[in-house]
Amino acid sequence: MSGTELQPLKAPRKEVKIEENREVEEVAPEDKANLVFYIILLNGIGTLMPWNMLITISYDYFESYKMLANSTIDMETGKVSGTPTFYSSNFQNLQTIASQVPNLLLNLLNIFIVVKGGLASRITVGLSIVAACVVVTMGFIYVDTNGWLPLFFTITIATIIVLNGANGIYQNSIFGLASELPFKYTNAVIIGNNLCGTFVALLSMSTKAVTKNILDRSFAYFSIALSTLGLCFVSFLVLKKQRFYQFYSARAEKQRSKNEESSAGKGFANYLTTFKEAFPQLVNVFLVFFVTLSIFPGVMMYVKDEKKGGTYDFPLPQNYFMDVTTFLQFNVFAFLGSIVAGRKQWPSPKRLWIPVYLRLLYIPFFALCNYLPETRSLPVLFPNTWLFVIVAATMSFGSGYFSGLAMMYTSKTVDPSRAQTAGMMAGFFLISGIVTGLIFTMVIKFVVTF
Repeated sequence: MSGTELQPLKAPRKEVKIEENREVEEVAPEDKANLVFYIILLNGIGTLMPWNMLITISYDYFESYKMLANSTIDMETGKVSGTPTFYSSNFQNLQTIASQVPNLLLNLLNIFIVVKGGLASRITVGLSIVAACVVVTMGFIYVDTNGWLPLFFTITIATIIVLNGANGIYQNSIFGLASELPFKYTNAVIIGNNLCGTFVALLSMSTKAVTKNILDRSFAYFSIALSTLGLCFVSFLVLKKQRFYQFYSARAEKQRSKNEESSAGKGFANYLTTFKEAFPQLVNVFLVFFVTLSIFPGVMMYVKDEKKGGTYDFPLPQNYFMDVTTFLQFNVFAFLGSIVAGRKQWPSPKRLWIPVYLRLLYIPFFALCNYLPETRSLPVLFPNTWLFVIVAATMSFGSGYFSGLAMMYTSKTVDPSRAQTAGMMAGFFLISGIVTGLIFTMVIKFVVTF
């Protein structure tokens, strides 16, 4: 041996650049088996499940049975009889107002009001209130309410107000929570929303095939909704124990604390700064949902295959035409669009406005299809049913794809310390687009039938 001692091998040092006044950040843990992603997706389903169930069953259950005077139902055939009332004639409009107004207002307040416990406490409280409202609704299904119809109507509308107010906080908070996580987790909420719609559309068709009894169908709907909320509640408890979630949540909280210390007394200024940075994407979020809800379902469900005075000639059973061409098609293609958005992000945030603005052209197209053929005064320029189906598929896919992009871009185009606020603002603009679109549906109907 030589006299030179062999030095033990040392592992190569990892060069770490430490900037002044900044700490080295630990490596983010892995989301094992994508558990956090699927929990967020499940809560995306949960934010829409109760309301989707309610509006899907509302015409048959509330308007055509519960809100009638002297209503009766044949338990074997499911045939309903009764006398129309003010409550049955106006239920759909009043239901829309009672649901969307509190949802919109509490979405807005949820952005600005600081509650001890942060988003975690808001989500658990919101979930609990929504579940309680579903239980109340279920409690009246098999109860004869003929003798106290005005009181039942009042209780129903009050329940809808409370349910949607609490759901607005729940949905808005989920978007805020997801915005603290990596890019794809915000899209998980959108995927869940669209998956929920697909499930409800399939459930509607399958229950029609199994039973004609609207009471049994209603009980099945709300039981599934309640079970889903229960799973969401348990999943959120699991979420809070995941190291992946804890890491990003703690990092976001630390960034917010530093930001608050450096800008003490400038709370409103921070909100304004966030709004300015996120504004282009907030407009995109609004317009995607405005166009979608202007068309779906209020216009699409009244597009017919049969022309005025003509006969039905489409290769689907007529009683399933609307279920398939409107509800199932929209939800399936929107779901596929949101899946693709998680894998491919194009165009870039700066150019997303181009396809979003072009989607406004869908509104006159669907208005000029065979929409309300018996009562319309405008001419039908696009009478072909297959053309309606194909364009509806592109509109639906774009709704899922561009809404996913816009929601993801919103929280990622602002400073990380303001990502949660930006995500909650995006949730508010989402609901604003929905409400405005629903109102604009009435404008389309007025123009077409005037």
